[in-house]
Amino acid sequence: MLFGDRMRTSVYIDGLNLYYGALKGTPFKWLDPIKLSAAVLPRRCAVDRVLYFSAHVSGVVDRGAPARQQVYLNALRTLPQVEVHFGSFLAKTFWRPLVNLPVAGRRIATPMPVTLAAGDHTVSGPTPQTLPVGHYPARPSGKKKRPKATAPLPDALVAEFHSVEEKGSDVNLASHLLNDAWKGLFDAAAVVSNDTDLVTPIRMVTAERGKPVFIVCPGRWHAAPKLRQAASHVRHVRKAMLAAAQFPSTLPGTGITKPSGW
Repeated sequence: MLFGDRMRTSVYIDGLNLYYGALKGTPFKWLDPIKLSAAVLPRRCAVDRVLYFSAHVSGVVDRGAPARQQVYLNALRTLPQVEVHFGSFLAKTFWRPLVNLPVAGRRIATPMPVTLAAGDHTVSGPTPQTLPVGHYPARPSGKKKRPKATAPLPDALVAEFHSVEEKGSDVNLASHLLNDAWKGLFDAAAVVSNDTDLVTPIRMVTAERGKPVFIVCPGRWHAAPKLRQAASHVRHVRKAMLAAAQFPSTLPGTGITKPSGW
């Protein structure tokens, strides 16, 4: 299409990436993605579809999170242009050497073995034990970058961690972006994410299908260089855009109300 023409635009939102990049810790979680898309993209982009990719959150850390998320998903489903696609969360544990941990409000900063209280666990010997922690640098103050740690010592302190990892959303987003491009479902696409796993599908759409792709970078981050190179244009989510793109506190005629604390 000519540059000045209106372009049918499909928007692909990586929900978790958007949340951690622009929404967490803000009062803007009650977000209308149609309004946000209109605010962040040029006027020539006529947004007719928004595909939102997420996963059902676990209540392990925050018991109220699944209920709040469900209210938000109900709000999204009132928008006929929005499609919601789900991946999954995988809960697992893994073992890793400790780089640092708080001890009485301080950080371990010495390369020598540090004496740590063993806690209320069955241990051999007296309660305070000397545990080797490896050669790790102190955490710098301010905004200075932390120097890279050396490899952990063979007898470094190792701990088991709980982790919840989202699986499938980036693959789902990439698959829909490519499939829709080859089917001609849009003239232009916008990808709301800063995930470099999406570089290859974006490059395929721009280079092989000749369709412009906007990267919309969540506001707290700089756009990843590889994404900037692959995309046709780069946009950034700004605080003012989020503030202006909120659902009403209660959606008319639905009874759907913004979750408490949002």
